[in-house]
Amino acid sequence: MKIIKAFLILLVISFASCDVDYYENPNDPTTPPTNSVFNDAVKRIMDDTRALFFGGGRFTQVTMQYWHQSEYGDEDRYGYRESMREYWEDFYYNLENLRQVIVLNEDPATKDAASAYGHNDAQIACSRIMMSYMFNIMADVWGPIPYWSYGTDDPQFQALQITGEDEILSPAYAPQEKIYTDILNELQGAYEQLNNLPANATGFTSGDNIYDGDIEKWKKFANSLRLRIALKVSEADQALGQQHIDDVLNSGVYFKSNADNAVFQYETSDKNSAPYYAGWYVGNRSDFAVGNAFIQLLKGETVPDHSGNALTTNPFAGMTDPRLPIYAQDNNQTSYPYGSRNPDEGDYVGMPIAENSAEAATFVWESLPGTAIIEKPDYPAVLMEYAEVEFILSELNSWSQENYENGIEASMKRWGVDQTEIDSYISGVPAASEATVLAQKYIASYMQSTNAWT
Repeated sequence: MKIIKAFLILLVISFASCDVDYYENPNDPTTPPTNSVFNDAVKRIMDDTRALFFGGGRFTQVTMQYWHQSEYGDEDRYGYRESMREYWEDFYYNLENLRQVIVLNEDPATKDAASAYGHNDAQIACSRIMMSYMFNIMADVWGPIPYWSYGTDDPQFQALQITGEDEILSPAYAPQEKIYTDILNELQGAYEQLNNLPANATGFTSGDNIYDGDIEKWKKFANSLRLRIALKVSEADQALGQQHIDDVLNSGVYFKSNADNAVFQYETSDKNSAPYYAGWYVGNRSDFAVGNAFIQLLKGETVPDHSGNALTTNPFAGMTDPRLPIYAQDNNQTSYPYGSRNPDEGDYVGMPIAENSAEAATFVWESLPGTAIIEKPDYPAVLMEYAEVEFILSELNSWSQENYENGIEASMKRWGVDQTEIDSYISGVPAASEATVLAQKYIASYMQSTNAWT
């Protein structure tokens, strides 16, 4: 009984201590530093969109046949599991944090403190760009979604209104055409906001793990992302798409080299390592392999069925892509199902789409993703790159050969291919056309599978 009474006394003291308010406690800030909020939101966006489940072997990687599952077969056949909706919740959590960066930089009570981490308008503009990036992915994947806009007061844009007098806990689903139109306007507005900054203005002084506060590169990212989205919507609304395409091209501010790429750099520690490395070497998930169709495309061979019969025509027939040994590992197996190979050498063999999970587990000859991807804890995750811009320009310029070759070269350089190999490969590629340009855009979009699907 004495022990119980002592415990109750301690419990009362504990509850009483919760009411103590320490003045300006540095361990419990009332206003979070905006650089930390931005950094956390961006990292979570990258983690979520590049996780093994959403961006990896459970959703977009297998949908695009970059990878397939070597233990399970459902998602390879578009049977997505219910747990995928967890990402929906995560995405809105990340978006709300980005919105809070905007709020803290506009609220008269907090904007001066927030300015310690960079010019207020620069922080707002970068947050708008990242929100546009995330909302674009969500509208691509789910179609109509609850949406929030910084610059447009539309009664259908009801997302992220979860506190105060205007609280909306069951927001309306805005239609895609409104969302994409507003995203394009948001990116244009963010670009202009950055373009109109005072000469001495700085971006994020810390917490920006994409461009380290470089305002000029954020401007290029905003406009390059606008090109991506404007091209996507141009067939549905040609005037809208062309308006933004012309505006970006006339500005001359968009990606011009790999130095401009929007890349999130992970760290070597397990805690902050890249999602693919964490999946393989921290979470011990080795149940993904490079897809059969993709391997055959890179090898310059046709895609065979289970009996070895050709299913497709490869536009790059007879040409081995020098990115193959970077994108995939050789399998180091002594057997090959579709013909004879030297048993003393490894080969690049793609994982077929299995008819069911039991069958998937019987394949033993598949090639794993490349070591530069799954064995690199500080793998640089790409949001958008210069190669994509060149392929966009090729399409806009009636399938321009120059932009087509520039895109191939840019992709290969980013992956570390030797210039001699690049030149040799480009000298043999077939002429630029809708088929060849988009096939190369698909190859270059490896590990950016959501965008490849779009």
